[in-house]
Amino acid sequence: MSFRVLFAFILTSVITGSVHGQYSLDVTDIVSTAGSNTQVSVNIDNAAPVLGFSFGVTHDGSVLTPLGIDQGAITSQLNGGIGAEYFFEDLAPANGPGVILACITTFGGSLDSIPVGSGQEVAVLNYSVSATANPGTSTPLTPVTTLGNPPTNIVFTVGGVSVFPTTTGGNINIAVPAPSTPVVSNADVCTCNAMISWSNNANYDSIEIRVAGALVQTLSGTATTAMVTLPLSSDSICIRGVANGTASADACVVDSCPVFTPPAPIASLVCELTSNVPGTGCEYLLSWTGPGPYSAINVSIDGVLVATLAGNATSNSGSLPFSPAGANFTVEAVDICGGSVNTLTCSLLCEEGPTFVRGDCNSDGNNNIADVVAALSFLFGGAGTPLCGDACDLNDDGSFDISDPVFLLSNLFSNGNNPPAPYPDCGLDPTDTDAIDCANFPACP
Repeated sequence: MSFRVLFAFILTSVITGSVHGQYSLDVTDIVSTAGSNTQVSVNIDNAAPVLGFSFGVTHDGSVLTPLGIDQGAITSQLNGGIGAEYFFEDLAPANGPGVILACITTFGGSLDSIPVGSGQEVAVLNYSVSATANPGTSTPLTPVTTLGNPPTNIVFTVGGVSVFPTTTGGNINIAVPAPSTPVVSNADVCTCNAMISWSNNANYDSIEIRVAGALVQTLSGTATTAMVTLPLSSDSICIRGVANGTASADACVVDSCPVFTPPAPIASLVCELTSNVPGTGCEYLLSWTGPGPYSAINVSIDGVLVATLAGNATSNSGSLPFSPAGANFTVEAVDICGGSVNTLTCSLLCEEGPTFVRGDCNSDGNNNIADVVAALSFLFGGAGTPLCGDACDLNDDGSFDISDPVFLLSNLFSNGNNPPAPYPDCGLDPTDTDAIDCANFPACP
């Protein structure tokens, strides 16, 4: 008769007795990963000292391979730390797959037994988990009385009496591996949107994305990128894989929206008329300074947008019609997020002209002897038609002759009359009824 059969005979042949109290045998639940080795505790509750026990536990052979059974925390303390004197395992019993354990605490002498207690670990079952185990699933470990030949009972020996405990099976839950730590890229300083990417370490049914702990997206299980809105202050951005209704641990990175720093404003706006074309209108030039960066520069006239320029523009030109009312210009700098940095304003008056200063015959912006020389050169030196004939009609009599330089000499050196309007400032010709015209006068807009 084998030792296991002898032990089974001892446990099942104990004569009658009366034992009261709670007795149970429980296989614990654990979480393990595919391709790993794992350990499962078998615990007992016993209302009286236990001298021996046996049990069988079945498993799914396609998922688990038994590697051995170790004495538990309570049994390993027996006999002065030597452990139970008889601890028999069968890793391939009849009617399997499963394992059988039979234990006698002490054979003779001073009997050492498992003391009264609850949740006492009597054995540790060691398994190898298949690398193909499906994450998110559970594989059961079930206490049974059908393993072995003859079958092994689930029984405790208490005071020479067989006690048949209640049993609870356990599960090895195959963990869902977490995705890789996400990488944040291409963060938009204006919208706080950013791309996150990761690698999947299992075949997930879905992917969950959480920002600052809140679920913000649920994607297909094959997704490896997503666009998210980053939190304003540093917080977690986490990826979680879900398979067979079981979630993985979170793979997280801490990040925040980039801080937007507005550029310095534009400044030093200069507005000027560069020409006055009779019958047509005026040409204007606007110029300004600004370090940027700007996404655009907007130019408006009287509240109407007339030009959207590149962000690095520092000038703008265009035309105005003649009008007795001034044109109001607004130059606006727009930041890279589309916000207004600042605006500058100015006004220009485009009146029919061109405008000029009478007496400034050489159109240099000054009234002096050089204008007398210019008039004489035009009249007698073959210098050609002046840019602005009206400016050289010094006495405004509608003709060019010696009287013009004489008039200006009198004004400059003999306290003679000032030239007729426009003088001394730029202006229109109030007597523009003669044949003399002004094609261009650079000194006036």
